Amino acid sequence: MWLMRLTPLLAALAASAHAETIAAPPPAPIGTNTVASAELYVARPGTTPCVVDLLAKHEFIGEQPVAMTYAPPAACPGPWAKVVIETDFNVTRGRQFDRTAIINLGGVNLYLGTTMEPRRDIAPVWHAERDITDYSSLLTTPQSGEFLLANYVDDTYTGHLFGAARLLFYPADAQNPAPATAQLVVPLSDRQASLTNAAPALTKTLTLPRNVERLYLDVMAEPQGDDEFWYGCVSDRFITKDANLCGGGSLRETEVLIDGTPAGVAPIYPWIYTGGINPYLWFPSPGVQTLNFEPYRVDLTPFAASLNDGLPHTIALQVEGARRYVYAMGTLMAWLDEGVSVVTGGLTRNTLKAPEINVDDARMSAKGSDLNGQMTTTLPRDYVIEGYVVTSHGRVTTRLHQTSRLSNHQAYETSLTQAIWRVRQSTDLATTLTTTDAAGVQTRMVEESFPLTIDYHDTFHKDYGLQDIDLYQGLKRTIRETGIDGRVRIRNEDLSTAPKLHALLDPKTHRTKATTGTSVHKVSVTDSDGACYDRTLTSRNNVVVTVSDGCTTKP
Repeated sequence: MWLMRLTPLLAALAASAHAETIAAPPPAPIGTNTVASAELYVARPGTTPCVVDLLAKHEFIGEQPVAMTYAPPAACPGPWAKVVIETDFNVTRGRQFDRTAIINLGGVNLYLGTTMEPRRDIAPVWHAERDITDYSSLLTTPQSGEFLLANYVDDTYTGHLFGAARLLFYPADAQNPAPATAQLVVPLSDRQASLTNAAPALTKTLTLPRNVERLYLDVMAEPQGDDEFWYGCVSDRFITKDANLCGGGSLRETEVLIDGTPAGVAPIYPWIYTGGINPYLWFPSPGVQTLNFEPYRVDLTPFAASLNDGLPHTIALQVEGARRYVYAMGTLMAWLDEGVSVVTGGLTRNTLKAPEINVDDARMSAKGSDLNGQMTTTLPRDYVIEGYVVTSHGRVTTRLHQTSRLSNHQAYETSLTQAIWRVRQSTDLATTLTTTDAAGVQTRMVEESFPLTIDYHDTFHKDYGLQDIDLYQGLKRTIRETGIDGRVRIRNEDLSTAPKLHALLDPKTHRTKATTGTSVHKVSVTDSDGACYDRTLTSRNNVVVTVSDGCTTKP
């Protein structure tokens, strides 16, 4: 019972101290040419889970989602120490585009990712999983849902896609206590919304209970269509009928608004799907998070008291620069103070403003389908949002300070004999969350960086063409949590994929005829409790040649 009286952040720290923090996937065997990823699985408690199938292995053909029904596991009534969704996919040999897979239950997104592309002699098989413990209250009652994986099979695109999903419920015990999860879990829509330049926002109007003391929003925003390669898009004035380019500028981010007022920001990671740029870059190691996207969590706690007035309020997601199109989903989570019927308080400071994007494209020129010159786009931010709630356990103040810089630099050189495209894309964020109550002060500091560099060079000769691509995609994150007692816990994450490719091109179609290259896929995770995971996969000519683990102790 003492744990329930702790503030939410300290309770989470105390609970996590009993759990494993790193779960390593099986190492890819030498010679693998299908799928080889080093990204971590979800760490599990020591209890035996109950398994609930959402969908047995199913072939997806066409655009319609597959309906699912869910009932809570009778043998594991909860509360649960952890809840995990597991998915398994495979695609047959042949030719097929990368596709998007979406699993929603009760409108809440449980999984979002894209698929591997097959080849004539390669049939990829892969597994993905996600921790959905914070959505536990949704799972205490029967729900309906859907599994969407639109796929088209014909004489040209012959790859058949299959998918399956299940939920694993881990009972709590003395060594694996249940965390204090949100009592209210609400989706902003029944399914994904397609945001465009003409319809840029997903909105939901709702009336919350009057005793909300903590509020989060999980945001998913997946660029599609013209927005898939947003880091290579240009200003609208360079879009001509002959140009094979996307507009809207070269930055994308998701903005959260409450009743029309800016309330938070969720950056969009520069995911590259397995058909992106050149499909041969992604055999056998896909890009960072390509098969399993991570939602970005926005803390809306400073607004909790403002939403406790019993009146309807509108929460909106809008994507800066969206053209055609971005899938958007949001899941609102509210922690309630069961000791009082009304939690009072107020929002005391909010300096977040609409984005002020700086674009320098004076050195760019477009003629027909040719683009030459350089452009630089930046979006700096530095804002503070602060609010407080008066709860049954006293006054709690939450202060969020975030500094960020989104930057994109592109260079183009186009002529009859060559086409060069260079990208230097970066998203850098530093977020400090400070929670103050009668017991003291807790802080959570997160530093994140999403670098992407692309060097793309096509050379055209009379009878043949050459293509050289050198790419680096990374995700770096440091989380530093300090409890009321002064104890500091640190977690460092460093993920990267660095493929290089050399190819012959058909001089008429510009399609790849033969490729050689290398890829280095690396994941390193450490924490202050001594856990360590450091794996590097090296591939040559689309086959794994080395697998190395750098930690001296097992996770």
